[in-house]
Amino acid sequence: MAFRHWFSVAGAAALSFAAAVAPAAAQTVLTISSWVPVTHGLNKDLLQPWAQKIEAETQGRVKFRFLPKAVSSPPASFDAIRDGQADISFISHSHLANRFPLIEFVSLPLVADTATARSVAAWRVYTKHFAKFDEHKGVKLLTIHAHGPGMSFTARKPVRQAADLKGQKIRVGGGMSLKMAEAMGASPVVKPPTEAFELLNGGVVDGIFFPAESVTSFKLTGALKYMTTVPGGLYSDSHAVIMNQKKFDSLSKADQQIVERFSGEFMSRMAGESWDRADRAAMKELKDAGIEETRADARFLADVQAQTATIRNAWFALVDGKGLSGKQILDEFIKEAGNTR
Repeated sequence: MAFRHWFSVAGAAALSFAAAVAPAAAQTVLTISSWVPVTHGLNKDLLQPWAQKIEAETQGRVKFRFLPKAVSSPPASFDAIRDGQADISFISHSHLANRFPLIEFVSLPLVADTATARSVAAWRVYTKHFAKFDEHKGVKLLTIHAHGPGMSFTARKPVRQAADLKGQKIRVGGGMSLKMAEAMGASPVVKPPTEAFELLNGGVVDGIFFPAESVTSFKLTGALKYMTTVPGGLYSDSHAVIMNQKKFDSLSKADQQIVERFSGEFMSRMAGESWDRADRAAMKELKDAGIEETRADARFLADVQAQTATIRNAWFALVDGKGLSGKQILDEFIKEAGNTR
């Protein structure tokens, strides 16, 4: 998972946006609970500019206030927003995988080289085929997005072929990264990312599955020697930005339309572009630090495809059981990810 899961957003109260002051009775103030640091791209490159656009378009009728501290732990964020502890937050589906099984296709391997492509395609395909099942029931779903391509990072032994992962102890965050580690024959260790440095430095684990951005965010560069980049991504993690339904319903129809205009695909693209900028900066930092890169070759990719067939087949069976074709939807998702630029 690409976030600092257990950090509070110290000092975020200062991030209240300035807009033309409307009469107090005409204003609705929406609170945002963010569980990543204030400097994280999901705050400074997504939620802040998104809120600014809505404040401007509503001429200050809708304003936003970042809470100084997240109202809940990351796994509890969905319930916190549903229950009105705050108005807006985001979730990682991997924290609650059993509650969101249909969206798992977004995280499958070998789909897209960028977060933007995966995120925009995710919104298009998920809302087209799965909105009617209302997996996010109880909240207003604003958007879906995904982080950049998941990679393998190791401390002692390079991963040049898929077989090199067999038996290695790999720290994962759960969700698809856990399933991928198991499918590839690794020994997964499920721990928060904040423990990754100690686990690597102490030799408790041999490596980690992460997008590039997370390695630099969690300051793991000094504990790693090798990275393996995988075209299409070894995995990803899907996320949703959600809003309290009653608060959304309380807005005027005109303001609801403005919120929706800047959410959906518009917001999924913003999120993807934020992840991609962070990944590019991180890759430069990793290479400058001398971390040796292996780029997965055709044999590596074929092995990944073969060894993860059971994951895809399980998702196909789930979707087929709902009267849809899982294989056709996955094929559509991969095709859509190639058409989102």
